[in-house]
Amino acid sequence: MGLSVRRIGCLAAALLGAVCCWASLPTIAESTAPICAQAQQVIAGTKLLPKVVVHEDYEAFVESKATDAPFVVQQLFSNPDPDETELMRTVSCKMRTAERINTTHAGVAGELVAEGDQDCARVHTWLLDKLQAEIPASELRLDPVDVLIEAEQTSFMGPSWLDPWPFQAASMDEEGVLQLHSRALFVPRAWWIPLPERFQGNYYCHLVAPDYLRSVLRGQTRPQAFPIGVSLTK
Repeated sequence: MGLSVRRIGCLAAALLGAVCCWASLPTIAESTAPICAQAQQVIAGTKLLPKVVVHEDYEAFVESKATDAPFVVQQLFSNPDPDETELMRTVSCKMRTAERINTTHAGVAGELVAEGDQDCARVHTWLLDKLQAEIPASELRLDPVDVLIEAEQTSFMGPSWLDPWPFQAASMDEEGVLQLHSRALFVPRAWWIPLPERFQGNYYCHLVAPDYLRSVLRGQTRPQAFPIGVSLTK
């Protein structure tokens, strides 16, 4: 079947004489927090837990922005499973970069509170580890270690992050290998970026929805073989 992205990453770290790459993931402050709050912690390597605005309306989500003070991220579930319409397959998070978080929330002595930017694929790694720890082995129908985590697609403008919609975050090939896809919008905070300051220091992700991934790992539903980003509405 070949090595999964997770296995390749840890093998590379071992060859470099480093601790396996997943060991650096932060401890999540509140496991019951909305997924985008936890994704923010992973993306920025921070233990700060933001508040989350959960949207049900697409247009309201599109117009929303992550903020620094108060520390707030934005969340939207979308892309219902065709066989179980209440089960959403994709979650989208609008978050802040580590540099932006450190600029606003650094300690009184200048201590950094965010270790540095990761990527959307790292959130999928963290989520798989989390679900593997939560789901009894007897209930797993897919081994999380064999899941292929694709590198994130990266965009730098909002329209390209949103198009096509909805984003397909999970697919399964003919051999039954589950693949997780993500799309990022990454805009650092820098003087040379020709955007207003409020649009800088953002990290957005389209990710697989946790409950959907849990259902797939348990064999209760099966992703269709859609190419990355194909819209079911077109």
